[in-house]
Amino acid sequence: MRSPAPARPRPRPALVRGLAPRFALIIGDPRLASAVHVSCVDDTIDVHYPESRITCRLRRLPLGDRLLCAFRVTHLALDGSAEECHHVDLTLGGDAGPAAQREAVLRHLHAFRCAAAASRVRLATRVHRTEALLRRPHDPAFLAAA
Repeated sequence: MRSPAPARPRPRPALVRGLAPRFALIIGDPRLASAVHVSCVDDTIDVHYPESRITCRLRRLPLGDRLLCAFRVTHLALDGSAEECHHVDLTLGGDAGPAAQREAVLRHLHAFRCAAAASRVRLATRVHRTEALLRRPHDPAFLAAA
């Protein structure tokens, strides 16, 4: 005789709150394929790349159907420490989460990621000159030869 299986607890419904879940469709976008982490929780969209961390805080503005997207971008050094921080505010019209707003947020996320990658390439290819090369003699013969 088999004993009855223990009763499974009923799953609890997840509480979905805030504006960010309306932007959850961006997670599957190919422009975010190289991201290490993407989340849309409460009023925050977080996207982490190896070269940057991007946070977008969403807030509905009191007058009209406008949405404020406050981006905070942190460029990371090769060792993972914070190198630079940038803040950009973007105001979008209409209801939160439609295709046009998702596209605008995606364009900004992708642009910030490209800027961080370009910054890392510039840093890696920078040529450091020694102090002696930066000093030029003030001899008039040297200036005439140049």
